[in-house]
Amino acid sequence: MITKNIKSLVIACSLCYGVAILTACEDQLDITPKGKVTLATVGELELLLNQEYLMGDMPADNLGILCGETVGVFDQVSAVLSQTNTVKYALMTFDEQVDRATLTTNDVRYNNIYKYVNYMNTVITKMPEATGDASRKPALVAEARVMRAWLHFLAVVIHARQYDEATATTDGGIAYVTNTEVTEQKTKLTLEETYRHILDDCSDEVIAQLPADHGDQVIRGDRAWGNAVRAMVLFQMKRYQEALPYAQEAIRLRPQMFDHSAIKDTEEWTQDETSENNFLYMGGAARVCPTMTMLTLEAGNLFEEGDYVIRYERTGWSLDYGKMYSGIDGVRMYMGWSTQCNVYGLTSEQLHYVAAECLIRTGKVSEGLSLVNTVRQLRIEDCQPFDASTEQEAMQLLQRAKFVEQMGTPFNFFDRKRWNSEPAYRRDITHRLGTLGTFTLKPESPLWVMPFPVNAVRYNPTLTQNY
Repeated sequence: MITKNIKSLVIACSLCYGVAILTACEDQLDITPKGKVTLATVGELELLLNQEYLMGDMPADNLGILCGETVGVFDQVSAVLSQTNTVKYALMTFDEQVDRATLTTNDVRYNNIYKYVNYMNTVITKMPEATGDASRKPALVAEARVMRAWLHFLAVVIHARQYDEATATTDGGIAYVTNTEVTEQKTKLTLEETYRHILDDCSDEVIAQLPADHGDQVIRGDRAWGNAVRAMVLFQMKRYQEALPYAQEAIRLRPQMFDHSAIKDTEEWTQDETSENNFLYMGGAARVCPTMTMLTLEAGNLFEEGDYVIRYERTGWSLDYGKMYSGIDGVRMYMGWSTQCNVYGLTSEQLHYVAAECLIRTGKVSEGLSLVNTVRQLRIEDCQPFDASTEQEAMQLLQRAKFVEQMGTPFNFFDRKRWNSEPAYRRDITHRLGTLGTFTLKPESPLWVMPFPVNAVRYNPTLTQNY
């Protein structure tokens, strides 16, 4: 990848976001004592866009637990339950009395989100005065702005309430950072203000400046990705009719999806970060995903009978490994090591499901299920098309298939958080942990909002918790 050929730049920003990050400074990527980077040319600034984005976190270890997808990553569940004053215990048992805010002393995902935001802000603020090919500047700034929007979007869905137009002006959001002043305290905005900034950074005008096609550069953004980002933001805001044309345009520009049928011959799910279904790849912690993820009993039962991974992958979603490591009968654990699903990025499959749900919700049930079936045909042997006559029936089919498609990512959490705000689709999440107990999470629980870490709150008093 491109990032293997560039030096790393990590910006110290302990006061600007309340995040303590070590600084690595070499050659032209050095940082002056006042926090001003010395990058001065278009080419040097572009290096900041050549990131191998890694969030340092596997969603299956926290967000996946909350939405009923997982019982963690490589965890003995009985050991988790034996330590009652931990965040993992609170998530596994849905215990709202555990003081998660105090226990969350650090959050590597939160740190990395704002580290990458600072990279984007450096590109945006320094590019106008940079020397070099001026014709390339608009596209590079646009790419940085859309990435800034996506990073803040990840943060706000994880650390704030679900967006609701009726309460967004009073609900707390996050700090939306648009400059490189590392010693300046950044103020937490309302949810409405946060989303307004996100939409401004991925506006039609900005998307139009993106390159038409990034080719095989899966860590760089193009117009398909820009449309996908805006679709996802509007979709999470429940503005389904507005999200639909952006999702459709993203699919038009990058319709390729991953064909699981090859597993039938190879008995191995081989999918890497350069897969053509990726709009832009963003990793978690490990370079493999969903390896070592352990599914809840309910999630394991969602696979369709003809799923190529279940039917043919030698070490995929194993009941034996699941029992061995979780200690619970019926838990499936994925142990294939050649799979790199796109963890925090976006894929063509996801946008097919976004467009499908938008169509179903706007009365076009058959068209929506047709998109769902297009995805299923590439992962289900002898796939029988879904068919439904009502929105509720279609949504039930979509939700099951989409949940399986998104395992290992944060997006099942995003979906369940959004659906929980709608009377027609809200539901309890139940962990059935064998002899260890049964635990239930309500849609209105404060656990759906992850705390800001102590190392951020300590330096920024505006970061009051959003729950």
